[in-house]
Amino acid sequence: MTDDDLKHLEQKLFRQRWEIFRSRRELEEDWQQLGEREIEYEEEAQKANLTELFEQLDEREKKEIEEINLALDRIETGTYGICERCRKTIPLARLESLPSVRLCISCAAKEEVLKEIPSATA
Repeated sequence: MTDDDLKHLEQKLFRQRWEIFRSRRELEEDWQQLGEREIEYEEEAQKANLTELFEQLDEREKKEIEEINLALDRIETGTYGICERCRKTIPLARLESLPSVRLCISCAAKEEVLKEIPSATA
């Protein structure tokens, strides 16, 4: 991976993080506007749906921001683009599509299989 590739991916990570914060801000503004209006039945249902979405996005956003921050840390430490499991280089195309990815395709597939296997204690 070239220095230009690394800079490009770093900027992509910064843009993703900014987009999450922008999206969150817009959602909060919409929520506030909805709360300020006189609520009718349809609006109540809309508010309930928005509340559910808000709660779901909160956890997803936290995880996504955490992954972005970890990727930025890996750039700083020089370990970005290296699979955390097998230590092989993650292909640039994979990093381009998923800049905060920590595992190569092979290790990610193995991890998914392990998640699907029910534990013996369950």
